[in-house]
This record gives sequence, C-alpha cells and structure tokens, in this order.
Amino acid sequence: MFSLIRVIFNRSNNQSGSVEPKIGAADILYFSEALKDLTRKQDCVARVGVNECVILVRARARNVEVLISRLLHSHKLTVENTLEISCATVEFALGEKALAILNRLDAMSLSTR
Repeated sequence: MFSLIRVIFNRSNNQSGSVEPKIGAADILYFSEALKDLTRKQDCVARVGVNECVILVRARARNVEVLISRLLHSHKLTVENTLEISCATVEFALGEKALAILNRLDAMSLSTR
C-alpha cells in the first residue's frame, strides 16, 4: 500500500504588497530542508516543478492524513509565513499504472491551511 502526496507552495498574498510574488532560490532551499525534516527516511520526496513536490509514502490512508495535517500546519515550511502550502493525495489502486496515479493526483482538489 502506498500513497502520493502533492505539495504546492506559493507566495502568500496576505501581506500588504510587501512580498514579491515569485518563489526565490532561498524559499526553495528552505522549503526543501524543512520538508526533509517533516517526512520519514523511508518516504521519497521529489521536486516536480518550481513550486511543486510529490511525496511517495508507504502507509495507510490515516497515516497519510496525519502527515498532510503536519505539513499544512507546520511553520517550518515557510520563511516568516511568506509561503502558502497546499496538498492533495491519492492512494495506489492495485494494478494501476504510474501515469494513471499521477493523472488522478493532478485532478485532486488541493487543501490549504
């Protein structure tokens, strides 16, 4: 049993125009290090876009929900609350091809803090 978690991080727009809308190299490095600290060693984290990661988790749905909650509520993933985190997840279906599970993941609604 395994699940995929899609994590997207964007600049927060809740500060009165003082935050630049682009994701910077420092944001990516900080986010990557914090994400590594929040996941288990057996989880596989891959960056698939400028502001998008996918985590391969070998766990049941309940454990995945706990991890997502931890990610969404962690202040470690953002530098001074300048990033907004969104997540979605899908569980592997027996016999499912890799492209099919990735397509399902892309179609899922993202949850935010």
